[in-house]
Amino acid sequence: MTLIRLVLVAALALVSWRAVPARAEVGSYLLFDMADGTILSEYEPTALWYPASITKLMTAYVTFQAIEKGELKLTSPVKISPQANQQPPSRMGFPVGTVLTVETALRILMTKSANDIAFALAESVGGTLAGFVDRMNAAAADLGMTATMYDNPHGLPNEKQITTARDIAVLMMALTNDFPDRADFFSMTGVQLGTRNIRNHNALLRQVEGADGMKTGFICASGFNVAATATRDGHRLGAVVLGGLTTVERNERAGELFEKGFAALADGGSVALDGFDKADGRLDLRPVGGTRLDLGTVQALANPADATAADRRDDVCGARRPITRYSDGTVATVAAVEAQRAKVAAYRLKMAAQKQLKAELLAAPRPEPMSFEPAPPPERRLADAELVPAGWQPVELTLLPQLHPDRPHTAGAAASATAETNADDPAPQAADRAKLAPASFTTSAGPSGSAPQTLAPDGWTASPAFPIPNPLAVAELREAFPQPEPERPLTYLTTQPPAAPFPISLGGADAERPDPLSGAIVGGGPPPLPPARPALPANQDDTEPPSDVT
Repeated sequence: MTLIRLVLVAALALVSWRAVPARAEVGSYLLFDMADGTILSEYEPTALWYPASITKLMTAYVTFQAIEKGELKLTSPVKISPQANQQPPSRMGFPVGTVLTVETALRILMTKSANDIAFALAESVGGTLAGFVDRMNAAAADLGMTATMYDNPHGLPNEKQITTARDIAVLMMALTNDFPDRADFFSMTGVQLGTRNIRNHNALLRQVEGADGMKTGFICASGFNVAATATRDGHRLGAVVLGGLTTVERNERAGELFEKGFAALADGGSVALDGFDKADGRLDLRPVGGTRLDLGTVQALANPADATAADRRDDVCGARRPITRYSDGTVATVAAVEAQRAKVAAYRLKMAAQKQLKAELLAAPRPEPMSFEPAPPPERRLADAELVPAGWQPVELTLLPQLHPDRPHTAGAAASATAETNADDPAPQAADRAKLAPASFTTSAGPSGSAPQTLAPDGWTASPAFPIPNPLAVAELREAFPQPEPERPLTYLTTQPPAAPFPISLGGADAERPDPLSGAIVGGGPPPLPPARPALPANQDDTEPPSDVT
């Protein structure tokens, strides 16, 4: 086989090389331009989904609306009620009666995603929880979020609380356009409350260049969700990823959307996630490819009139963790994947050459096996000729039965027959000697090397003394080559310079303290702070709660 044919064989084999086993994927995603809603990439953007803590974006929107209408201020008090204190994690755990400002509550809400704070804020803004939920649904209707329904302000599991990636994108653009001066509430990498540093659950703020918002969310039924924004070179993109099976998968997919989205804005082309819709799971090392597709706008997407929300509880919180592209915990750069692919190509070339050589060796004529006549046994002689009796002849032992020295065969018949024969004829003939063997005795080989008459199968012949050597063993082709490792998924996340946490404090505002409380703790007695604990390392990633919490 020529070298060209070998290369073609290796190339075809490389195409079928599967990088990862069968795996689950995110359930829905949407990449769009925050300025006008132009869609750059999408997958099931109108599938019904549980929003989880992304709900808190609407909680913030309604609160900003109330501030704009003059119903309250950022300095207005938010009091922890008994009902708020009973909300499950994620939570701050402040005692009943603790007072904080609207600003502090919002900043905790957008970083810690505390459910007790969301409940307390809803009661303070809406008067009652039901009143605030009514405001949330009214705002959703005004914005054209036609598939969205709210039943609580924090996103804890509730079958009535549903949305779509399309509706979340509409809300993200509304927050940006209606309240541009509130952008810093969504871009904080963390807050500092006394000696306690609280990192933002949105790790993309620390892993994606230009990331500046907005919110993550998780419950078992929804999986891991994120609504995120990033700005580069004057362009701001939004990405919604719903139904991630792990935090790593969610963050990596969101980072990939941003990297490819900005590349598409600069160079054109269409955006597609690596291996998302490919049967072989191959990684596309090009940032973008093909021709830019006209996918319309976010506002033009039509939500389903009647549909059921996806439920990923069994996949996300089942007994066995799902297999994703990132399950082994390792990712690679483009250069690393290219080097690995070169190893795979070399492996395929070597395997193709080995296969061809095997075929040639097996098809080649094989030599006849070598055989030889065994050398005659050496003549038996005594040491001293004068000791040889008259008429003595050596006995041919090849046809004699192998008699046990201590146990005569056939009840001593052979022994007695031998004695009588030796007495009458010192040199018995071969035919006579054969009579001495037991009835069931067969020789190991006949006079001409034939097979035993009773022990060998029909048609059996004795093996040659020197058989043909195995040509595959001679060519060292019997051992399999170790296969190269499969492709590791590409990573689109980087480490960004850490930002200082935003300082917050507890305490209510009144006529004597009209400014937002952001600094030293004032009023209300000792602050209800938990025991001090060291800050998380700058490079430590966030983990999401493992149960139905948000």
